[in-house]
Amino acid sequence: MQANENSLLSAQLKGFPLFLHSNLALKDCSINPKSPLLYITRPSEVEKGVLPGEDWTVFQSNHSTYEPVLLAKTKSAESIPHMSVDAALHTTVMQDLGLHDGIQRVLFGNNLNFWLHKLVFVDSVSFLTGKRLSLPLDRYILVDIDDIFVGKEGTRMKVEDVKALFDTQNELRTHIPNFTFNLGYSGKFFHTGTDAEDEGDDLLLSYVKEFWWFPHMWSHMQPHLFHNQSVLAEQMTLNKKFAVEHGIPTDMGYAVAPHHSGVYPVHVQLYEAWKQVWSIRVTSTEEYPHLKPARYRRGFIHNGIMV
Repeated sequence: MQANENSLLSAQLKGFPLFLHSNLALKDCSINPKSPLLYITRPSEVEKGVLPGEDWTVFQSNHSTYEPVLLAKTKSAESIPHMSVDAALHTTVMQDLGLHDGIQRVLFGNNLNFWLHKLVFVDSVSFLTGKRLSLPLDRYILVDIDDIFVGKEGTRMKVEDVKALFDTQNELRTHIPNFTFNLGYSGKFFHTGTDAEDEGDDLLLSYVKEFWWFPHMWSHMQPHLFHNQSVLAEQMTLNKKFAVEHGIPTDMGYAVAPHHSGVYPVHVQLYEAWKQVWSIRVTSTEEYPHLKPARYRRGFIHNGIMV
């Protein structure tokens, strides 16, 4: 139904000091920063733009049991009966503190298609269960940058690129404590670029203690193509020798195979060589159980190595 002044439906919720006004089109949603409900959701700037759908319900009450959580403006300039003409913001999510009948609730004026409703719904479940159904707020972020030193001449990192990487890491640390880029290296390709790119290699290694490092196979070979474990171990040993010579830590216990080759489907020789040379405990892949859709990807443990 097209929302307009003539299509507004207004009613009082039976037995409650709460009025509902329906069939509205809304815009410019904001979050009440004083709402005790908020946990994951953070009040910030107004979410500008039209809210999805034209069948919104807003809530109105003067009773102290009701606390607005989300508010929005009407899309057009129509007024809502029984509400002040100055009431620019209307409540789309209302928290009932339970002061009227002893039962706490959260009332939504629409479904969960609107992204802020999804966040507030999660917060509602957390609040109404006394955090029993809740997740911690800590999140851990790891950014791997594979193929360090790999690349054709003319496409490799130069001094300014290395400095930009270092500066970006410092900028991210102002928002994420101890954020550190994780660099995957293939030592065979060190100093195989132009003079300017080789200077970039040197500068990157001068920052060796500023980053985390992980082995990415000496020659960027795909392990599943090699069925001889000794060949894989030899390649890994060359990369480890390169690391030791340049002060790169070798005890991180983490590695990534080029293209995640051999991780899944499992290439047994890769896992054995990883443990033999590097004492690897953790790796990663995009392929388990399938590449797409990404939301269905899972982890597993094989031969003591967590994927």
